[in-house]
Amino acid sequence: MSDENRNHEVIELFRRVWNPLVAGSSCVSASTALRALLNWSSARAVGWWCRHGDVLRMIGFEAATDMSIDVQVAFADAMREVSLDRIELGCVRAAAEMRPVVARENAKNLGLGGSATWLQRFVAEQSLAIPIIQDATVVGVLAIATAEPFEESSATWKMLTELATELARNASRGSDLPM
Repeated sequence: MSDENRNHEVIELFRRVWNPLVAGSSCVSASTALRALLNWSSARAVGWWCRHGDVLRMIGFEAATDMSIDVQVAFADAMREVSLDRIELGCVRAAAEMRPVVARENAKNLGLGGSATWLQRFVAEQSLAIPIIQDATVVGVLAIATAEPFEESSATWKMLTELATELARNASRGSDLPM
């Protein structure tokens, strides 16, 4: 399968999850879409949140098969619902600042101590959180943690940006998300 077809397949899976959310349904299981993104990118972990008022609520989280179950459960429990004042976390800072946020091994020095802790526990070198923005409002966040660092020109960064753009486009076609 070509890279373009694989990209389209991952994006289509995310659309199938996002569209019911936009239509006012509750957050449905995103496991299939997140697993496809995880496999496509060879990431250590991927997460997806939707914004509800002053919190981000986890839509889903998937991790590499060799990641400790204890770490996976701890992350899911800690990140299930996160206040938007927790800017030491990359996903929250991306939502608060309405821009992509990168955390690497020096994340603590950049005020991202929460992300630095999770990177270490994930055995990851870098994370990227991209806000999903509809009508100048953050409605969600996608995040990925990888074992290898990557740049803005990489396929991984481009895919997350394309996903966020597509999800925002679909959100603007439907009713407002419950915030």
